[in-house]
Amino acid sequence: MVDDLRQLIHEGELQPHAQLPSTRALMNTYGLSDNAVYRAVALLKSDGYVYSRQGAGVFVADRRALITGAERIGGITRPGERIEWRHSIRTDAPDWVAGYIGEGECVERARVVRRGTIIREASRSWVHRDIAAVVPELDESAPCNPTWQAIYQDRSGNAVENTSRAADARIATADDIAALELTAGTYAVLIVRNVYSAAGRVIGVGEIVCAPGRPVELKSPSPS
Repeated sequence: MVDDLRQLIHEGELQPHAQLPSTRALMNTYGLSDNAVYRAVALLKSDGYVYSRQGAGVFVADRRALITGAERIGGITRPGERIEWRHSIRTDAPDWVAGYIGEGECVERARVVRRGTIIREASRSWVHRDIAAVVPELDESAPCNPTWQAIYQDRSGNAVENTSRAADARIATADDIAALELTAGTYAVLIVRNVYSAAGRVIGVGEIVCAPGRPVELKSPSPS
């Protein structure tokens, strides 16, 4: 049970602040006694994976605070995959991004996820330029530790929420084909977009382009 729940938390199947199933449900799922479930939950608490709210239940901790450095890079990919950093640059917000964070300069950050020689997904995020004043690491061509959202939340005191998650499909653009290192041709790719908000405004958006054949779990963000 402990190993299973840890994996679900690392892989994002159990989102931060989601409530764990009841003791009875966990007993039935894993074929354990109530005492065994209590011990398992206590171990997860001691390792920082879950926390309790008196009278409310047990909830998933924000895994961004658990995974740092090399462990973070391994923890947000599937087994056998690795993250390759591409760039962090100042650029004008694309039209669809400007609709969320406003026109003008922003910080664009890009990376890909590779399995062997194959790129499985390419992702970019666009962060409002004001956020770089709080998180100067945004301008560094390297991953933020643990994430830029977590750093901003910690330094500013403003909670960051993923307020929207949408999926769509499109015929791959020339940029998509280049980012995914596909051979010339026509491809359909899946697009997943996230919107990050804090203090009543959108501070950043992200777009993931999934390569053809990439398995994807689509879930709505959990409210915090």
